[in-house]
Amino acid sequence: MILDSLLQFSFLFLVLRAASPILIAAMGAVFTERASVPNIGIEGMMLLSAFFSVLATIGTGSAWVGLAAGVLSAVLAAVVMGFFAIDLRADIIVTGFAINILGAGLTVFLLSVLFGQKGTLRETGMATLPSVDLLVIGSVPGLSAALSGHNVLVYLGWLLVVLTGVVLYRTPVGLRLRAVGEDADAARSVGISVRRYQYLALILGGLCAGLAGANLSIGYLSGFVRDMTAGRGFIALAAVLFGGKTPVGTLLAALLFGLAQGVGNQLQSLRLPSQVVLMIPYLMTVVALVGYRARQCRRQAAALRQGTEA
Repeated sequence: MILDSLLQFSFLFLVLRAASPILIAAMGAVFTERASVPNIGIEGMMLLSAFFSVLATIGTGSAWVGLAAGVLSAVLAAVVMGFFAIDLRADIIVTGFAINILGAGLTVFLLSVLFGQKGTLRETGMATLPSVDLLVIGSVPGLSAALSGHNVLVYLGWLLVVLTGVVLYRTPVGLRLRAVGEDADAARSVGISVRRYQYLALILGGLCAGLAGANLSIGYLSGFVRDMTAGRGFIALAAVLFGGKTPVGTLLAALLFGLAQGVGNQLQSLRLPSQVVLMIPYLMTVVALVGYRARQCRRQAAALRQGTEA
């Protein structure tokens, strides 16, 4: 029965939807990783965006205004992170974790102060991001059930893969950003503003994290729930590393994590303990990070052998 459900096109729909926030956030992390400013604060930025998206949507009645508010909150968090990590030279990993703590604490605090709630913010009839019906594949059996009917940010995530690749590998901006990540001193010596491109990478990372957070709250769940990101920001970072810090590799890794989450949801019908089901995506994250570290060690060993032979 479980195998039959995994082979349905409707299951592919669930996988693509589950992978979407991870993919969108990971595309921003590709920029920050390539610029050597790892954005550990993705989780907090996603939470801030998820909360302010719902807050602005309820206040204005427009999901698009909510989306803009959520993205803006995440970008501001990225700028704050850049100020401490780049200008004040604080440890960027510690700064990222501080953003995560800020996102988790501030959203709960505002939820309590503004609405008297402790864990959930929902409103009946709240506007959400529109779904898109792909008319081109609407008549194709099966494909329409899997690829059509997602909210607009799911399709934007696929587009971001292409845009990220174009920016990184086909524009002067991408070349300079990668140069900053490879060797900041060398980049500075040829007149590239390292500070500017590191800020640019963090802002792009914040923008994508904001889109991912809004996708969860006004496109995926239609409301805000305390700590609703549930580690997706860290999974996005793992997807970037597992995917070799490339857009296509990151896409495949995000789909793998989406598959793990989809399988976990299907396994709930077997009445397994909920803890076992919930740990599946995070177990995949650990496996991915171990694999990434193993590849790094092999490359370092190969470089050492080449240096010794030379």
